[in-house]
Amino acid sequence: MIKLVLKRPSAISPRYGNFLMGLLCGWILSRVYINMWTTSTWMTSSNAQNNASTAAINISESVRVLCWVMTTPANHQDKVVHIQATWGARCNKLLVMSSVADPTIGSIALPVEEGRKSLWNKTREAFRYIYEHHLEEYDWFFKADDDTYVVVENLRYFLYPYSPQLPIYFGSKFRYPEYVKQGYFSGGAGYVLSREAVRRFYEQALGDEQHCSSAYDTEDLEMGKCMESVNVTAGDSRDSLGRKRFLPMEPVFHLTSSVTEDPDFWYNQYSYYEPFYGKNCCSDLAISFHYVPGKHMHMMDYLIYDLHAWGSSYQYPPFAEEKSLKEAMAVAGPYPISTLRPKQESSTLSTLAADEASSTIKP
Repeated sequence: MIKLVLKRPSAISPRYGNFLMGLLCGWILSRVYINMWTTSTWMTSSNAQNNASTAAINISESVRVLCWVMTTPANHQDKVVHIQATWGARCNKLLVMSSVADPTIGSIALPVEEGRKSLWNKTREAFRYIYEHHLEEYDWFFKADDDTYVVVENLRYFLYPYSPQLPIYFGSKFRYPEYVKQGYFSGGAGYVLSREAVRRFYEQALGDEQHCSSAYDTEDLEMGKCMESVNVTAGDSRDSLGRKRFLPMEPVFHLTSSVTEDPDFWYNQYSYYEPFYGKNCCSDLAISFHYVPGKHMHMMDYLIYDLHAWGSSYQYPPFAEEKSLKEAMAVAGPYPISTLRPKQESSTLSTLAADEASSTIKP
């Protein structure tokens, strides 16, 4: 009896068992493949929709930017020609403001003397010229030094949700609370005024010698004082991680320096928001850098527009919705570390340093 049980064939022979196992494995693999294909198709479709919606917006016409460069005759050929050959050509219009009309670069001769003490009056006269000749033709008006490099596409992307009718301007915010409570913007990093801000500057500020005097020579600080006097908001241009878009130094400084190297360095002392250094120094969609030599403009152009790392890609964020007046005018105070500091950049030392700075100087 026992021998008969041992010899009885199993309900499913090995041959049929292998067959069924193969069917099961095939079914599992097919489901995995279908899920992968569905996910890939959805992502591709989503990206295509984002790209299509982005392509449907002609941002160069939706955000019309007039750029003007403050320069001096000695820098026309060493610096300005390189701006004209690189980022300047991407503005809707580029004006070169100097004290001499140079036909080789098309510069405009403003009625000012040259020298550092004349920078403020050159700025005043430049915006006077813009108001009288171009105010209604453009939406935003960007001021740059002749050693400022600008990613114009990122400037337009940032400005897209803001109405040019808002009394607002943007840049790399510095602080000098005894003089300008809301802060002011670095001249070297460049700053951009809305059409309404230019209107107020010309129609209200220029004639107010008490609050917007021509007797001083600190260009960016005086601009901040004038803007505050006519209720033009110094906006917050940082990205969602608190990283700056307008940078007042050259890229290598922001990428390789540290606040601990020299806490008393002027940038650490005057920056309205805690400056980040290293890989997270700057926004992925940074707008400007200062102290870029003339010929280096071409290097920046190549690295940004022509050089690609094989196999890498960048997911461009969609355009933001138009900001309401309340949203546009909401500006965070200095050093909001708990909400805006990138986690990978946090450290006890830098946090303590920021807290100390915040407690000693408050706008």
